[in-house]
Amino acid sequence: MNISSLILLQSVAGAFFAISGYHKLANKERHAALVSTLESDHVPLVRMNQWFVPAVEMSAGIALTMAYGPAAIVAPLAAALLLAICVVATCVDGFKRIAEYQPIDKADWLDDLLYLPEVLLAVILVVIVAEHI
Repeated sequence: MNISSLILLQSVAGAFFAISGYHKLANKERHAALVSTLESDHVPLVRMNQWFVPAVEMSAGIALTMAYGPAAIVAPLAAALLLAICVVATCVDGFKRIAEYQPIDKADWLDDLLYLPEVLLAVILVVIVAEHI
């Protein structure tokens, strides 16, 4: 992959997570929606995770957008942290949403899985990590 493609992926993924994390921290409605999701998905330690997860999203997203040149050493760590969030989100909430879609067969289930934003972002983050290793 050429450097401009990698910069584009890092910038887009980083901006998404930075903005999303910020809104979950600063906007009462977004924060309440996060807490509701964490509670309905039976995520442990809601009181901690309601602040920890969006703080990681925002800070790792910012780090990812700024990880060029000498600062590029932080990109794989930031991407790995965000990847962990995507994997957990897929497992605790994404699979529930897929079940609600009522896929008609295994291919449709896979299509629904690949359609989840957290899965698509996870693929981007895997590429970022792989390109920096």
